[in-house]
Order: sequence, then C-alpha cells, then structure tokens
Amino acid sequence: MVLRWCLQPKIERFRVVPGVWLLGVLPQLGPGGKDTAKKLDEFSEIHGDEGVFEMNLAGSRLVVCCSWEAISSVLALRPFKVTKPGSLASAAHGVIEGVFFSEGDRWKRERRIMAPAFNAKNVGSYAPAISEITEKFLAALDADCKSKGETNFSELLPMYTADVLCKTAFGQSLRMLETRDSSLVKDVHALMDSLMTRMASPIPYWKIPFLGRLDGGERATKDVGKSMVALMEKQAGQVETLVEKLRKMDDKFSHEELVGNLEVLFAAGTDTTSQALSWAFYHLARLPELQQELAEEVKSLGSVLTLEQLDSLKLVSAMWLETLRVNGPAPFDFFMNQEPIKLAGRTVPPHTELWVNYRYVLKNSPEVKAKLGDDLQEFRPQRWLGPEGIIKHPPFDSLFFGHGARICLGRQLADYEGKLVLAKVLQNFVLEEWTKPPMEEFTTFVVIPATDVVIRLRRR
Repeated sequence: MVLRWCLQPKIERFRVVPGVWLLGVLPQLGPGGKDTAKKLDEFSEIHGDEGVFEMNLAGSRLVVCCSWEAISSVLALRPFKVTKPGSLASAAHGVIEGVFFSEGDRWKRERRIMAPAFNAKNVGSYAPAISEITEKFLAALDADCKSKGETNFSELLPMYTADVLCKTAFGQSLRMLETRDSSLVKDVHALMDSLMTRMASPIPYWKIPFLGRLDGGERATKDVGKSMVALMEKQAGQVETLVEKLRKMDDKFSHEELVGNLEVLFAAGTDTTSQALSWAFYHLARLPELQQELAEEVKSLGSVLTLEQLDSLKLVSAMWLETLRVNGPAPFDFFMNQEPIKLAGRTVPPHTELWVNYRYVLKNSPEVKAKLGDDLQEFRPQRWLGPEGIIKHPPFDSLFFGHGARICLGRQLADYEGKLVLAKVLQNFVLEEWTKPPMEEFTTFVVIPATDVVIRLRRR
C-alpha cells in the first residue's frame, strides 16, 4: 500500500474526504463496510459540491460522482470504455461468475443468450408459476397471523423470491415457504456477504492459500452450485422454464457457464427483490393512510395477474417505484475507465476506480427535482402519478436498475414480483401501524434493513 501510494502518478485532484493515513475512509465505513451507503451519502453532501469528489480506501484512490452531470458522463461510456473494476472481479474470483461480473466479448455473448429469457413475453409466461408461489407466501403469512399475530418479512421474503426463481428457472419449487427451510437462502447471504467483505478488505486475503475459505464465500458458492445442478437434473424438458429457454438458444452455454449464470441469477434475484419488498412493507406499516389507499385499489383483483393488469394498478406501481428510489438495494455502483475522461473540468487517468452514487442523485439533484418535486427526502409514491397514471421520467424511473446496455437483466421479472406481492398482501392483510424507531440500513453487497422487518398483521 505504501509503494502504491508513493508511486502513483501526479494527477489532478478533486476535493478529498479526510481519512486515516493509509487506510483512508475505511474505518468510517464500519465493520465489513456495513455503513458504506450511508457514509457515501454523507460524503456526497459534505464534499460533493462540484458533483465529484475523491477518497482514499486502503491505499486506492476512488473518484465518486454524485451529480447527474458527472454520473451521466460515466454511464455514456458503458459498457466498453467504462467497465466493472478489477477489484470486483478479484473479489468475485472463486466465489461467483456470470453475466453480472463479465466484460467485453464474454459479456456480449452471455447477455445475448440470457436477455431473451427475461423479455416481457417470457416474463408473462412465468405468471402462473409466480402466482402459485405467491399463494404459498400468502398461506405462510396467514399461518403467522393465526399463530402469533405478526410475521418476519425479512425471513419470509427471501424464501419467496428463491422459490419463485426455482419455479421459473427449473419448473419446481424447493418448498422453502412451506417447510421454512432457509438453508439455501443463508448460503446466498453468505456468498453476498463474502463479496462485500472482500471489497472492503485492504489486502486480497482470499488469494492466500487457505485464507480464502475464512469468509465462507467459496463454501456457500459450492452449496448453491450443487443445488442448481440437482434442480437441472430433476427437470424434464418443461418448455416454460427459464433453463429450457436457454437450452433452446442457437448459441448455448456450456454446462459450467450455465451453472455460473444461474448462480448469479439466483444470488442477485433472491436478495434484491426481497430486500426492496421488506422496505416497502416497512413504509406501508408506518403510513396507514397510504396503505388504505392501496388496499382500495387492489380489493377486486383476480388470482393470476398479467403484466398489463399489474401495470394498470397505478398506486401500486408508484409505491414500487418510490421504494426503489428511496431504498433501492443497489444505491451505488463502481466502475473503472479504460481511457482518460473529463469530470468537473479535470482529467481522470485510465484505470481509476469510479463510484457513482445513484441514490444521492435520486434524492437531491436539480434534474430529478424538476421532474418529481422538491421534497425528494420524503417517501411519497404519489409523486409518480399524473392525470393519465404513471408518469415516465427516464432515466430516473429505472436508474435503480442501472442504465443503458448493462441495465439489470431481471428488471421486468423483479417489477412483476414486486408489484404482485404488494397487491396480493394488501388485498388480504392489514399491516398494523409501525410503532418502533425508524428503520436504519446496513450495507452488505446490497443495502438491507438493519434489523428484521417484523410487523403485526391481521386478515383484511
């Protein structure tokens, strides 16, 4: 770290976040980086008056973009002139690989194969399977309601999203909601936690023999991979499953590539949608009037809903958008430029790690205020509604999924799951008012509620 610090070339500096010698801001991010998202917002507010600032993280210079002008300049160079940083690929080595972590020609091929399985037509074909798992989720809520009058959404929702992914990908459920067996979900959490621990580590300890096993990531990956292989072996050519759609592509994955991409899909899809829904139910419990408005909108719904039927639920759609704006599971992202770029009047040399703070922009930037109002610090779903329904505000209505060619592959699936669960739960249950202190957040590889979202509920 000392050599890297001393030998780095002379560069044009941005405003620097004060930190500790060598370690920089690392101690401020908390154990395992648990306060990263919160601190990034604080740093952006204090040091980001130019829209760009920098910080030292364990000897590495990070340039952080916190204005839409700066962020859009970086995103315009994706996916080839600005890529994922080498630190992410290094941290993921031996833990997980697939389309999210790949770059260049490999990414183009993986994206081309994966993307059709997640288009609107195919997501629509998964609707019966997703609805089936949603009914099991409602049954689990009903059982909790009868036995103890409350439920732990933080425990149930990852089992729900995992069962949905198994059902849509392999045509069968692991029955996690029925058995309350969360072992596979725990493996996913261990996998994602190990990635964040590695990203926050000042040294690549996982490259040292035997030390790489200490964070549990390699073991969790093997367990998840075994589950994926076992499910594929049980599958019997069911045409409406995601795996079958991938197998029918002209350009096919090898067995290893298929398993790796399914692991990425399973890990990302389990943690992101479930955490966003946990935040949504927290907000609904603390805002009973909003909850009642939503319940009125969904009271006459049928059992299986199409994408179009869910899109017609304007307040439900607005609730989902606002949850992702305020508490999206991926509020920031990190990249690396492959050629010099200009930011805030300064030249950033190649191979600089760039962080983009999406959430700060969605809560503070003039461009977003012009479209969604000056009260961006407040949670107000109605800001997305106009006389004709949902008002489109690209790119700010999808920035929480990424941007451009590398926008989240599973966006439409996540939107369908998120709105369906909101609608079905509020059609059947009343969430009692939240009386506990406001919920804090915790940064793992995604941002999650700091404590379990446990809410009292009753049948509607």
